[in-house]
Amino acid sequence: MATPSFAREFWSVATRTVGWAFHGKWRREEILQHLVHHGIGSIPIIGISTAFAGLVVTQEIAFHMDHALHTTTMIPGFTGQFIMRELGIAVPALLIVAKVGASMTAEIGGMKITEQVDALKLLGIDPVGYLVFPRWIAGIIATVSLTLIALAVTLSCAILMAVTKFNFSTLEYVNNLRHFVDLKDLACALVKAVAYGAVMPLIACTYGFRCQGGAQGVGSATTESVVSATIAVIVLDFVLTYLFTLVG
Repeated sequence: MATPSFAREFWSVATRTVGWAFHGKWRREEILQHLVHHGIGSIPIIGISTAFAGLVVTQEIAFHMDHALHTTTMIPGFTGQFIMRELGIAVPALLIVAKVGASMTAEIGGMKITEQVDALKLLGIDPVGYLVFPRWIAGIIATVSLTLIALAVTLSCAILMAVTKFNFSTLEYVNNLRHFVDLKDLACALVKAVAYGAVMPLIACTYGFRCQGGAQGVGSATTESVVSATIAVIVLDFVLTYLFTLVG
């Protein structure tokens, strides 16, 4: 879990990574490689998970709406807002933490215990610029892209459930949805995605650099990385949602 020493190391890695964006070399081939590996490789799990999430949330909202209000006419508004503001953003972020964040920590942790990170330093290569920065940029781009895919899949499945089970037409659903969801909701979703995508690789890589003790140390660092990144996503979600509420 996070400790004062971790906080100091995280801050050091974060500031050096952001600084590299302005003063360092952008190794585009490495960024593209990580983007393909972590972004495109995550599409199946994101698509399947968010598809069922869209089906489930429509079913649950319709059930409670029917029992409380004795009508299901407001399904598009309630499901649309919930998906655009929370479900379609938080679910892919947590899946990315579990899949991509764990992979990053394990990769860098393995390099740390085999002294490859020390070798980079001896060669005069900054490990942050060489290892962290490409993963950071790829993480931001991948998280934003996967969030857009997740929103589209979740809404599509929500529409499918509403049309097939609750007698909505697609046009009726979309027209009702427009009264509750607009571009501001999409903008807020993208801001959250950028925040998640920026923080997750930094946490994962910091734990990788802290790895000690062989294979067992890699496992422990990976577990702590996933737990810390999950908590960070939940806290960021609360903070950003609160700020968006304040500004209307």
